[in-house]
Amino acid sequence: MKQSILKALARVKSHEFTKEFKNFEFETKFDLTKRVKLNASNFLRKIEKRFTAGSNFILCKVRGGDKLVTKVAFFAKGNVEYSFFKYRGARMLKVKKHKIIKGIPFNIFKNVEQLLIDKEDFAKKLSRFRRRFRKHKYFLVDVKETIKRLGLEKFGGTGTMIKTRVKDFVLDARDGRIYAVAISFCESGGRLQKQLEVEYSGYLNGGFGDFKKENEKQIICRTLELSEHIYKFLPWMLKPSVERKFEFVNKVAP
Repeated sequence: MKQSILKALARVKSHEFTKEFKNFEFETKFDLTKRVKLNASNFLRKIEKRFTAGSNFILCKVRGGDKLVTKVAFFAKGNVEYSFFKYRGARMLKVKKHKIIKGIPFNIFKNVEQLLIDKEDFAKKLSRFRRRFRKHKYFLVDVKETIKRLGLEKFGGTGTMIKTRVKDFVLDARDGRIYAVAISFCESGGRLQKQLEVEYSGYLNGGFGDFKKENEKQIICRTLELSEHIYKFLPWMLKPSVERKFEFVNKVAP
């Protein structure tokens, strides 16, 4: 592997990248079929085998899959979805509005997204991980007070789930863009949602000739290209999906 690519992968692992359109999330979703008997980590290992020498898409393994297990509570107010959770002990409130774009060969989400992080927790618990938030549109707030001010508790929660997520990054050698390939197992109401998500995560500055900054069409096309690259490897284990986690929890809530 070329020295320039090795250096680029090291930068990805160190989260030395940022993101265009920080207030948007571009991602595809796939349900894992009943034929998948593996846990999240082992299924990610299976996905990793799709990335071989000679491909434009270069795997950047994350140690331990950056495994995250967290409880998520959902709220809805109008057409806005709120999810409350803790990341490495820090309280967060994710704010989303969803939009689906019809793409070829899959549909792709283009979600408006903001991240509200408790300012006290950010200072105390996330000092080692500050780089990870460069790609997000985030605000430091008093999360408890924000939930109260928004009146979310008055609406009542839609439901809760336990989310187990593992991921790797993938670098596109043509333009320096980075994608997260994540496996999430979400349990709620005795049911389990198992999904693969391919999400645009950001880009590396410099050294990639095919990069067109803030070109939404290029981002969408290559997110879809990477998604197809993975899907063709395991079509019997993956089913294109547009089911959000919020919808899953709402569906199984008592």
